[in-house]
Amino acid sequence: MSTATQALPGFLESVRVADRALLDVARTRQLRPMEAYLLLIMLDEGDAVSTAHIAARVAASSSQTKQLALALQVRGLITRRDRTGLTSLTPAGRREAAALAQDVVKALQDRLQTLDATAAWRAVTA
Repeated sequence: MSTATQALPGFLESVRVADRALLDVARTRQLRPMEAYLLLIMLDEGDAVSTAHIAARVAASSSQTKQLALALQVRGLITRRDRTGLTSLTPAGRREAAALAQDVVKALQDRLQTLDATAAWRAVTA
């Protein structure tokens, strides 16, 4: 069995731990997981971006991404331009996304301490 194959379970465990951290933090902030993910992506983008661009980053359809953005718009976290669909964070959305990012980083630091990061790295670089 190859080194990559042997290291794969450790890598998948690290992915699951990261996913669980985001799910738990999203729940505490009253966000659906995909809404939290979209906020984090928008924080990374900085400027207004198209629905298609966001959809590619969150690995969702444009229709699903539009619905997520509209739900966040209702909460005052995102603005969308009607004709173009360009989406950007509001000041409140930027604050929420920054706080969310800090919470996720803290949760990841706490949870990843128990994993063998070297084995996970070997799985994806072998």
